[in-house]
Amino acid sequence: MTRTRSRRAVVNAALAVAVAVGLTFGTVACSSSTDDQAAATPTVLTVEAPLNAAPTSGQDPADATDPGADAPPEPLTTGTDTETDMTSLTDLPDSTQPPVSTAGPIAPAGNIDQIVPEVPVTTAPAVALTDTADFGGQVSARISQVSAVQATATLPGEISGPAVAVTVQITNGSGQAIGLDAVTVTMADAGGNPATAISVNPADPSGPLQGALSAGASASGTYVFTVPADQRNPVTVTVNYSSGAPTVVFTGQVAGG
Repeated sequence: MTRTRSRRAVVNAALAVAVAVGLTFGTVACSSSTDDQAAATPTVLTVEAPLNAAPTSGQDPADATDPGADAPPEPLTTGTDTETDMTSLTDLPDSTQPPVSTAGPIAPAGNIDQIVPEVPVTTAPAVALTDTADFGGQVSARISQVSAVQATATLPGEISGPAVAVTVQITNGSGQAIGLDAVTVTMADAGGNPATAISVNPADPSGPLQGALSAGASASGTYVFTVPADQRNPVTVTVNYSSGAPTVVFTGQVAGG
């Protein structure tokens, strides 16, 4: 009888332990399932507030339903694109250029009422084509060659056809150099009509006079003018090398004209 009770006590104790273990395992499993569901389902907090609401100091962002005075204004949308006028690098002032004066216009030298002294233009008496003409100041000129040629126009306004070529020689007998870049030579036909000049290449050794003529030296230049063959008796040639010197004149008949 005593053994039977002992066995029942042992069995009951084993059952109690088994039940306790089962309950513990079920509780843990349920807790784990609940945690997994909680982790898998995020909590969404819905806040009904304007997009530009700003929380005040100490205020929860979820409670910022009133934008308040510190909220930035909503952006203004006009429906049209706006362009910003940017200054390009080419519009910037050039630092290498001198500054522009703002003191006003510069007073011109002289005025319209000023009378400029007139430089008298003198013409020396005419000499033959074969003679020497004197400019004064120990500077003289002569025509070393006159010939009938056929000219070809190269520039606008020039006329091709029968022409006369004259070679003018200037001699500087003074003690200083003179300039020849201002030398002018003209020709008129038998009727006194100006002849049309034909350009001659300045680089040609027989081209027009130019440069400086040293003291005691001579230089020659060739000039071509269109003159009909029946208008060459006589022709008149004028030569001038400086505004301060007289214009010398040569006249005579062109051989073959």
